[in-house]
Amino acid sequence: MIPFSRKYRWAWLVCLLLLLGFLTNSISSYLVSKRNVRQTIVETSLPLTSDNVYSEIQRDLLRPVFISSLMANDTFLKDWALQGEVDESAITKYLHEIKIKYSTVSSFFVSDKSRKYYHPQGLLKEIKEDDARDRWYFRVRDMASDYEINVDPDLANRDEMTIFINYRVKDYQGNFIGATGVGLTVNRVNYLISRYEAKYDRQIYFVDTEGKMVLRPSNSPMLNYANLGDVEGLSEEAEALLAGDVANLSYQRDGKTRLLNCRFVPELQWYLIVEQTEEAMLAPYKKELLVNLLIALVTTVVVAWIFIAAIKRYHVRLERRNEELFETNRQIESQKAELEESSASLENANATLSQLNKEKDEFIGIVAHDLRNPLNGILGLCSVTDLEKDDLSEFVQDIERSSESMLSMVETLLDVSRIEGHEVRLVKRDVNPERMIEESCKLHKEQAKRKHIQLSCESDAPDGTLISTDPDWFVICLNNLISNAVKYTPEYGRVVVRTRAESKQICIEIEDTGPGIGPEDQEKLFGKFVRLSAKPTGGESSAGLGLYVVKNMCERLGVGISVRSLLGKGTTFTLMVPREK
Repeated sequence: MIPFSRKYRWAWLVCLLLLLGFLTNSISSYLVSKRNVRQTIVETSLPLTSDNVYSEIQRDLLRPVFISSLMANDTFLKDWALQGEVDESAITKYLHEIKIKYSTVSSFFVSDKSRKYYHPQGLLKEIKEDDARDRWYFRVRDMASDYEINVDPDLANRDEMTIFINYRVKDYQGNFIGATGVGLTVNRVNYLISRYEAKYDRQIYFVDTEGKMVLRPSNSPMLNYANLGDVEGLSEEAEALLAGDVANLSYQRDGKTRLLNCRFVPELQWYLIVEQTEEAMLAPYKKELLVNLLIALVTTVVVAWIFIAAIKRYHVRLERRNEELFETNRQIESQKAELEESSASLENANATLSQLNKEKDEFIGIVAHDLRNPLNGILGLCSVTDLEKDDLSEFVQDIERSSESMLSMVETLLDVSRIEGHEVRLVKRDVNPERMIEESCKLHKEQAKRKHIQLSCESDAPDGTLISTDPDWFVICLNNLISNAVKYTPEYGRVVVRTRAESKQICIEIEDTGPGIGPEDQEKLFGKFVRLSAKPTGGESSAGLGLYVVKNMCERLGVGISVRSLLGKGTTFTLMVPREK
């Protein structure tokens, strides 16, 4: 184990300085090498590749230019055109022989007099000034130079992109009588690009003056882009490249740094772009950097070990002398910890007993206070049983209500006792929630009627919707929430039990128009024996246990419960019940 205590700080400081020196030297050497590699690629490698490709293109174009020149000065071609183009088979045979002899993909002659376009298979078409595909001919007719190199789709070769040599044909007095020439497919240039890409591990492609990708190998990743501006990292630089403001630049694509060279090819009116990543050329320097870093780390570890061994030897005697003292101190600390743990346990037990005693006192006080009024009512009503028969029924109803109040309180206390004693056994099954809601609402209709409260049920759940729960305990939760809503809603108010279906659960909302619950009361809403600032509006009693029972039972049933309320605007409790299994 390597020590890191203060007594070794000088050893670590020396090792750290040594390591920093190694790292600084290695990283600076790598950065210099990286800069030199990038400079070599930008200033030498890429321009040289671009020059080689351009030279190959020029070399491949010299021969068809020479062939076109021979055709333009051939006396047969001139005489045939000047004599009225009588024998069409003669010109077809001539063009066919040119194509076969010089291995071109196309040869042609366009007569200025008849505007007919001849090729090795015969008459192709008639040239028209309003046809966009024939504009090249009228451009050649009006140009000052003897020939031009043009890239167009070849109508006679299924519109394959072809490099045409368009040569002006003149009669013996120097008057323009037509245009002739040969065509080469761009496959030759494509093959050249593929060969150079494989040889130099570079990407080579052509774009036109508008930035459109016009030529790239069949296996090139640049096939994913239609325009130079679409290339990742080049969208902001494309305009400067096409304008000739920038010839060399670097950019990021696919997580790699790429160096680019751009040059204009006037014969094709295209831009030749050559790019290369610097990773391949940096690989040896990265390997050297890793080796240097490893040497620095090993050297630092060896020096650190020597320093630490010397320091440890010096401190070994002091450590032996302190061992006995450490052991004695450890025993004292252990005994102290045991005493503190015992003291903490006693304090926790005392706090628990105090809390239980406090809850017992609160419980006795609440029960004595809340049971006293119903009992007094029953006793008072019993003392007037000698009244007339017609008046007796009203008092009997009061006795019944008082008894129901006491029974509800006792049942709530029993529910709390069963929940806290873990005597509840849940038996979940698929049940219809609307039926249970209707039964609960019927149970509280009379209570709502006495206060002129409108109690209603609403549902947008599909017929036959089921939930998975224990119906006996779920009904207890519903009854508590509906009873509370009626209890805290003033006369002529409204209580709505609303059911709506979601994908995985059924939401049951109990909404009232009561006084609402403030933020402070919401924090302690589900506690035991809680007294809120809001009071029942009809003089009803409350033990402060109903919501405590609902909260604990919902947790057992896996039912979510939430509340939203604003003072003066009522309260809404929401039960989120899982749908059937």
